[in-house]
Amino acid sequence: MIILLLLAVWPDAAFSTVLQIRLSRTETVSWAQGASPVLLVRPKRGDGWYALAKRYCSNPKRIAQLRAANPELKAPLRGVRVRIPAVTLAGRWRLKVVRHLFPVDRRVADGWRHQVLNPFGPGSETWPWLAELFTGRAGNARLLRRVNPDSPRSGPRRGQLLLIPESRLLRVFRSQPVREEDHRGGPDRRTPVESTRPAVASHSATPSPAPTPTPAQAHVSRHPRNVPLRYGRDRHGAYAVYRLKAGEALYSAVVVRFTGQLHAAEVNATAHQIARRSGIRDVTSIPAGYPVKIPLDLLLPEYLPAGNPRRVAWEAGRQSLKRYVRVVRARKLEGVQVILDAGHGGCDTGAVVDGVWESTYAYDLLCRIRADLKRRTRATVWTTIEDRSRVYRIPHRNILREDRDQFLLTHPPFLLENSTTGVHLRWYLTNSIVLNERRKGVPPGKIVFISIHADSLYRGVRGSMVYVPSRYLRPASFGVDRRVMRKFREYRQHPRVVLSRSFKARAEASSRRLAVQIIRSLKSSGLAVHRYEPVRDSVLRGRRRWVPAVLRYSLAQNAILIESANLANQ
Repeated sequence: MIILLLLAVWPDAAFSTVLQIRLSRTETVSWAQGASPVLLVRPKRGDGWYALAKRYCSNPKRIAQLRAANPELKAPLRGVRVRIPAVTLAGRWRLKVVRHLFPVDRRVADGWRHQVLNPFGPGSETWPWLAELFTGRAGNARLLRRVNPDSPRSGPRRGQLLLIPESRLLRVFRSQPVREEDHRGGPDRRTPVESTRPAVASHSATPSPAPTPTPAQAHVSRHPRNVPLRYGRDRHGAYAVYRLKAGEALYSAVVVRFTGQLHAAEVNATAHQIARRSGIRDVTSIPAGYPVKIPLDLLLPEYLPAGNPRRVAWEAGRQSLKRYVRVVRARKLEGVQVILDAGHGGCDTGAVVDGVWESTYAYDLLCRIRADLKRRTRATVWTTIEDRSRVYRIPHRNILREDRDQFLLTHPPFLLENSTTGVHLRWYLTNSIVLNERRKGVPPGKIVFISIHADSLYRGVRGSMVYVPSRYLRPASFGVDRRVMRKFREYRQHPRVVLSRSFKARAEASSRRLAVQIIRSLKSSGLAVHRYEPVRDSVLRGRRRWVPAVLRYSLAQNAILIESANLANQ
């Protein structure tokens, strides 16, 4: 083990031709030069290929692979060690072997972080072998190369950090607790205290004493996500109980997950409210298995007990959407009208974190999506905004120049000197395009509106999210009575938007289906998405919910707002 750690620290260290690590009296991990790692096991009395395949691989169909790995043996013999390839092992055995071979490896928010050892030089760890070890399919090798573009063509180099995306990880690796650390292997200095100090008492020299509440009248309930919550009631009212797992923090594992809060102020306030209710004195030193009490009125409806009126209404609403879904097919998006919008701009920078402007990078994403759609599809692409100095050119650099010369493509153009007027003109402009295209015979299902943003949330949250318009939070009609709006043609043509009940339901169903597909696409490409509820129908701030204006008043049947990343997360 010490040799492996030294090799991880000094990647150029020399190695012998065989590496062996003893796991138990009967099992040893062996990695020989020119071969792949195997688990050496000593069969028990009466063991045949079937018994070994079932015990170590949980799959009798692996018998052929075990025979091939041991050509000198017609049958397992007691006292003669049998080679079991690491890529055939069952979950717990595979994890055990990986933990001993690669002690620096760890679970991270967007997958598994693997440090290449290549103990016998280049080629010891190949893309197909890594793909089969961590994802179960050698065919995922191409995806791993794409997710890790800095690797040389000859293969991963010793000491390199690779990401195996969560979407393709085997379940045993996904089940491991996430460690909030950066790519260098040390704590992320920009993550909050509760992330860098896991809430596990066994890791703390002097944990704060805390009483262990016993839930009264507690019972287990099954959830769509199979979350082990229990419910009870005390003198303060009804609550749910969640027992923290090793490595989990109160902020992310409970508040973000079960209450849906995302902004730092709300996350911190809710965490301290739950801590007081649960008798927790120090939120940074909570023992693993500690029962955390969450008041029912803070829970998202999907986590409430079965039969709770709020959960019943939520389930009925989700079920009713299914009848509104209509699948639209278009080869290479032919006939599809895509309206792209980049949030903020001009005098409104949007979120600003460490000098990075949301408006600048949202516009850059718009330019890249626009170019990709034009190059790869037959869709018609519209934009609501343009940068006067850059137009739609794509710069080949990571750090972009910040400027304020974006304007909306209304008639006449609006220079975005007022953010409120800018927000309203965006949906007026979008609706003008939608109505004009529908008059030309374009089906509503072939019109898509995408607004691109980047959020600034609680620092432990990362990845993309997609918002869709909740049918319950949109008005039947709406118009802006402002003198400044009257000079714009888009406003004069359609000063008031009318939204029927059936349209709002259809729009939520269609938009949600599109959002789910986008999230799946991001995951399959190895890009980070929000861990809990990446598709949402409203923005939550404290107890208040609302739909962003560009979605709330949009006449596009497919309307989504993408929060591409959390700028506050390093």
